[in-house]
Amino acid sequence: MRGSIDWQVREVFSTVNDIGVSKHEAKSQAREAGAKTWSDMGKALGCHSYSTYDDYRAVAKEAFGYIQQSYGVKDIMRIESHQVESFLKDRIENGGRDGVGLERSSFDKYSSALSKLEVALNRYSQEKELGREYKFDLKGIRQYAAKELGKRNDISRAYKNPKALVEAVTGKYNLTAHIQYEGGTRIDEIARLRENQLRGLRPDPHSGQIKGWIEVSGKGGKVREVGVTTETYSRLEKAIAAGNGIFRTNEGNYRNNLKTAAERTGQKYEGSHGLRWNWAQERHGELQNLKMSYEASLSVVSKEMGHERSDITCHYLH
Repeated sequence: MRGSIDWQVREVFSTVNDIGVSKHEAKSQAREAGAKTWSDMGKALGCHSYSTYDDYRAVAKEAFGYIQQSYGVKDIMRIESHQVESFLKDRIENGGRDGVGLERSSFDKYSSALSKLEVALNRYSQEKELGREYKFDLKGIRQYAAKELGKRNDISRAYKNPKALVEAVTGKYNLTAHIQYEGGTRIDEIARLRENQLRGLRPDPHSGQIKGWIEVSGKGGKVREVGVTTETYSRLEKAIAAGNGIFRTNEGNYRNNLKTAAERTGQKYEGSHGLRWNWAQERHGELQNLKMSYEASLSVVSKEMGHERSDITCHYLH
């Protein structure tokens, strides 16, 4: 294959672009086809959300750039397992913020993205009848990462002063930050909010506080409603009206604005997902103060975040 790094990655990743396809249905079809383990499922599934698709392509471009520079490989179809492993080891030791190595959560994203690259390469090879098969053996580098980076999610990504951070976000992105912080959403869930997603005002079922409710679609197409303050809800209504029925957020620009706000307020930048950590911790604490049991509050928070299992919430509570 010839072309720029960006073009080659786009070409290959087009085979795993399943945005708009039900992930739940895709999993069912994979199971019917014989998928039993998580590894089997990962090889059968593509990318079902814009954010995951964009994040994985960005990692693939970074990896291909490294391999091209280090090994002289100019054709993405000629990438080999040991080159991918070398890239990941370099990132463990030299990547991440300030060039001092990745955090464990970042390595997990890199590893997942490159596993999806393997899937994309195999699909592309099959579609073009190239007769090539790819299998990235990342077991060793994952063990190395576990030794060097420690257990997953040991370090909290919550902001120390989320209220100051949100207030420091400028322009229309201030509204986006408020929605994320007050509703515990992923950024891709609120990047395009339409009038028909506004569900009006009603009491929070646990605290009784009046909130404005917004319908969002999360991972796997799971639909839920998230509550924000009446002030934020009113701002959103006006923003949607001013935007001819839609409030759009450019995710890249939003993250840059959030990073600047973190610098201005003297905080470590934890990405947009850091606000989701803050929400989980504050919501869990609120429910505990309402005399809800620990297990029950874990379950409520998980469901409100769009998860099925209550134990998923635990890693947000560090």
